[in-house]
Amino acid sequence: MMYLLSHILDRSAEQFSEREAFRCEGKRLTYGELLQQANGLAHTLIDLGVQRGDRVGIYLSKSLESAVAIYGIWKAGAAYVPVDPSAP
Repeated sequence: MMYLLSHILDRSAEQFSEREAFRCEGKRLTYGELLQQANGLAHTLIDLGVQRGDRVGIYLSKSLESAVAIYGIWKAGAAYVPVDPSAP
């Protein structure tokens, strides 16, 4: 059976929902919070017409929000394309 990184994160959220998943600039996000926010983004993307295999650009610096965005895009079945905020 093939596992995707999003499946591993889902399993971690089920087993360790209160454990810290990410920490950035003094903020933290648990696996449960990460899953909840990523699911919300995935549903929004799907409602907006994003389909499996689509590419979604991310124009964010490294942050908790970028981690949620990547996970949410994966959960929607799409791929993310990072756009460097410092690029012209």
